[in-house]
Amino acid sequence: MPTDIERSYCDQGYRLPDGFTWKMVAVRRARWDIPAIFVPVAVAPGCLGWGVPHIDGVPLKHP
Repeated sequence: MPTDIERSYCDQGYRLPDGFTWKMVAVRRARWDIPAIFVPVAVAPGCLGWGVPHIDGVPLKHP
């Protein structure tokens, strides 16, 4: 289940990278102590980039 911040990003148009679930995000966030304002924004082999998503060059807002 997404957090309030994650849900607000989704309401603004953010979508998880293909193959990801909110449960996977929660596990990785807890493992690496990722701040709540960051979500997965880029995926490459063996690498996951976290950040505040941007749409059309504008960062999404969070509560």
